[in-house]
Amino acid sequence: MSDRIDVLDEDSTPSDDLDEYGFDGDDPDSPDGSRLPAPARRALATLLTNRFITRSRNRSAWEALLAYENEIRERLADMYLLLIVDKDYEVAFKRQDPAEDAPKVLRRDKPLHRDASLLLIHLRKEHAYTDATDDPVVITTAQVAEFLRPFREDGDGDEAKFERRVDAAIRAVAELKLLTSDPDADYLFTVSPAIVPLIGADEMMRMERHFLQAARAAGGTDESENNETGEDLA
Repeated sequence: MSDRIDVLDEDSTPSDDLDEYGFDGDDPDSPDGSRLPAPARRALATLLTNRFITRSRNRSAWEALLAYENEIRERLADMYLLLIVDKDYEVAFKRQDPAEDAPKVLRRDKPLHRDASLLLIHLRKEHAYTDATDDPVVITTAQVAEFLRPFREDGDGDEAKFERRVDAAIRAVAELKLLTSDPDADYLFTVSPAIVPLIGADEMMRMERHFLQAARAAGGTDESENNETGEDLA
C-alpha cells in the first residue's frame, strides 16, 4: 500500500480561524449538508485515509475522535466498518465488518513477503511483555539480521543478497508505519506501539502458525512465499 499523507499538519502555525482541535471552524451553510462538526469530519477523514492514527502522530484527529467517538463510530458503521480505539496505546483504526452479508469495502493489502511477515511476528512478540506505559521498543538492523539468519535457504551463502533481504523486510514493515528509523542513526528503528492493538490475539495465533511452518521449512521455503498479514487494515 502506498504511503498516505496525514490530513492534519500538527506543525503548522495556529490561526485565529482554528477551533480548539486545530481545525477550521464549522461552516453551518456547507452545501454538503453534513451534521457532523468540522473536527469530527476531519477526524473521520483522517481515519479513512490512514491505516491507523495515533495521538503522537495525529494529535488533533485523536482528540476530535475522543470528543465525537459515538458519532464517528456511527458513520463508519454506515460504511460496514468497525471503529477500534485503544486508549491505553492511544491508537485508533478501522476494521471490516465481519458479518457475512457485509460488503467488503476495505482494499486487501498486498501480502507481505516471507521475511517481512516473520519480522512482523518478531516485533509483535517483542511487545508481548510490555504495556503502554513502558519505554518504546527499539531494534537495530543487526538484530533483525540475527533474527532472520536461521531462515536462510540451504546453500545461500551470499551475504550481500541476505543483507538486501534484511533491508527489504525492514522497509516493508516501515511502510506499514510500524517501524520508524532514527534520523541520527539509520541502523536504529523504533517499533510503533500500535503493533499491539493492530495485531490482536487471533491474528497473533495465525501468524505464529506461519512462524512455526517457516521454522520447520527453514532452508527449503521459497523466498517469494507470501503471508496475508495486514488484511483489512487499509
